[in-house]
Amino acid sequence: MAIDLPKAPPAMLPKAKKARGAERGLHQNRWMTGVWNTVALAFAVVMGFPIYWMVLTTVKSNTDLLKQNPTFWPSHFNFSSYSTIFNDPNFLPDLGNTALITLGAVILGLVVGFLAAVAVARFRFRGRNFFIVSMLVVQMVPLLSLVIPMFLILKSAGLYDEIFGVIIAYLVFTIPYVVWTLRSFIVNIPQELDEAAMVDGCTRWGAFFRVVLPLTVPGLITTGVYCWIQAWNEFIIANTMLVSNNKQTSMVWLTSYAASPTHSADYGSQMAGALLVSLPVIILFVIFQKRVASGLTAGAVKG
Repeated sequence: MAIDLPKAPPAMLPKAKKARGAERGLHQNRWMTGVWNTVALAFAVVMGFPIYWMVLTTVKSNTDLLKQNPTFWPSHFNFSSYSTIFNDPNFLPDLGNTALITLGAVILGLVVGFLAAVAVARFRFRGRNFFIVSMLVVQMVPLLSLVIPMFLILKSAGLYDEIFGVIIAYLVFTIPYVVWTLRSFIVNIPQELDEAAMVDGCTRWGAFFRVVLPLTVPGLITTGVYCWIQAWNEFIIANTMLVSNNKQTSMVWLTSYAASPTHSADYGSQMAGALLVSLPVIILFVIFQKRVASGLTAGAVKG
């Protein structure tokens, strides 16, 4: 005798289809996540390999470095390259000069550029659009084309071969970048907040310090980090404007160190010097990585 099994109610069929669709979508999402993770891992390996090779070269012996077939792991670790760098009498003084010049250029660039960005974003004045466009155009001009005019200006002002003169010269590329970047942050801060603060009794400066400045902190950090990287890695101006050995920067020292006959074939110490010079920038970027990431997106959000 045939037994008729009960059929599923019609109302349950769409739910079953939805469940199967959700399961299929979850499986597809997991598969796509695995693919993108693999791509990201391969990209990280490609981008990280030069850093690995740089560090590896500093701990290899000359025998391993001069082998015909490169080795991806040293036969024995040799740290003499670092001692060679630290024994150089110009390394630490030039590193201190670089830190001083970079710090001065970043602080002055942020102060002047931030105030200019507030003026451009909050006030209407004649020539405002021309000023905004000029900040963009200045960033497109090659820095090499500005060396001779800056040399003539600093020499006439008595600032040639002076650290303060190089700091002033670095403002040529830090201030336009700060103004152009921070302007977008300030424009996206509603002006009604300033007006509400002034209605509550704040002055224009009080509204600036209590409203605009706190809301622009992510942008200031992001801009400051990138200005620091630009100033720290700059070579052309420092090589042209500083001729005294005790006033040179790390980039100038690194170039002269690699070109000297004594160290021209010492690849381990050259790479150790390059790593030590780059280390402060890497540490700074790692410390402020989250704030830099949040600052890059904060300027694009309205309100």
